[in-house]
Amino acid sequence: MKIISHAISGAAAGITIGFLLALSFSLLNHTTVFMSSTPDFINQFPNSLIATIASAGLWALMGIVFDVGSYLIFETQWNITRQTIVHFIVTFALFTPLALLAGWFPIQSYFMMYLIEFVIIYVIIWAVSMQIAKSKVHQLNQLLNKEKK
Repeated sequence: MKIISHAISGAAAGITIGFLLALSFSLLNHTTVFMSSTPDFINQFPNSLIATIASAGLWALMGIVFDVGSYLIFETQWNITRQTIVHFIVTFALFTPLALLAGWFPIQSYFMMYLIEFVIIYVIIWAVSMQIAKSKVHQLNQLLNKEKK
């Protein structure tokens, strides 16, 4: 039941974030109409409404990948490094095809940059997670030392 809850909240978050990003890119590109994705993606559909519905579906799936993936992986008793690596592999394997379907980048020219950015983001996530864990261990050690006195 918790997975369904995470899928629903992930879908809602994905649609919200996807819409806000598309709106931002539409504004930054000074378009006079809302562009749910790239022109190449939109041109695959009979009209922009159908393209927006397809985009929303992809955004929902992206949100589900991250929310359910995070719930299933970060709730394990694995160490932080293993959790981060497994989450990276799962999200990269599932998110990348969705981003390609959404027309966010052509695989030939941007894939290496995309991969590098993905790795950098996960290194940052891992480093922050390790710092938080070290801080918690330090606080617990201080509490234990006070109780001993």
